[in-house]
Amino acid sequence: MTRFPLYDLSDTEFEQLMVLICRELMGIGITSFASGPDGGKDAKFEGTATNFPSPTVPASGKFIVQAKHTASPVASCSDYEFEITLVDKEIPKIKRQFEEGRLTHYLIITNRRKTGGAEDRIPDRIKAATGVQHVWLRGLEDIERELLLHPHIAKAASLDKLRSPIMFVPEDLRDVILALHNHRQALPTAFDSEHDFRDYPGLPAKNAINGLTPSYDAYIREDSMPHFHAVEQFLKNPRNETLKEQYHAVADELKGQLIVHRERFDTFDDALETVYNLIHERCPEIQSAPSRRLLKIIIHYMYVNCEIGQKA
Repeated sequence: MTRFPLYDLSDTEFEQLMVLICRELMGIGITSFASGPDGGKDAKFEGTATNFPSPTVPASGKFIVQAKHTASPVASCSDYEFEITLVDKEIPKIKRQFEEGRLTHYLIITNRRKTGGAEDRIPDRIKAATGVQHVWLRGLEDIERELLLHPHIAKAASLDKLRSPIMFVPEDLRDVILALHNHRQALPTAFDSEHDFRDYPGLPAKNAINGLTPSYDAYIREDSMPHFHAVEQFLKNPRNETLKEQYHAVADELKGQLIVHRERFDTFDDALETVYNLIHERCPEIQSAPSRRLLKIIIHYMYVNCEIGQKA
């Protein structure tokens, strides 16, 4: 899965990206504004949109577009700071422009995730408070879909410079982490895998081939290996067959990606930590300390078990 760290953009850069996306959705008549007090708008469009909200039923009227950028990779539209505080701040501006006849359609675009019923709840709140009948909320998932459908937007916004070279589906591994965490009490508590893997004759050679440093090797042995047996038992349980398939699907994707992009990393330590960070940032469901710890263990397990990294 292609992923762009949009939280690394500045507010101005995000607004520019939003205008490029709106140009694709509405048309070349989209107008943006210079930085400064925006009075509740970052861009406007008047006329009939080409593809918004859909190509078959495009909206027509006076559009005001507001970009709301966050630097937090785990922020959501359901956060109080966004859903209540920020929206409350914008409502008087929206109402004033509506009463002055300067807008009939209002669109918020943010790089926050849409969770729960925020997609309906926030527009309904704005409609009730302002009288505007056509309000939309578009989040991170919608932005990523547009970037996938229109790759020239990403190129024009120089997003390729920010994108991680590694592409995979982290949600599959997220499901394994959550299930493993939920069943941790039923897993074996006595581990003998450290002994098994410490004498694994191919591991030192594999470290040399992949460029794993001695300090990171010690980190894996001391912090993760004692838990490998529990992971192995969990994946071998017939009741976890679907999760095992998801695990191996991610391992297969990562193996190819790490081989292709190996030159992007100074050491394999960097590569493994990049994988961890990508999953951690992408999956807010595994932000708790125990889940993050399990994530690191499973990534190390993949490596030591020769499911990622080169063997020759």
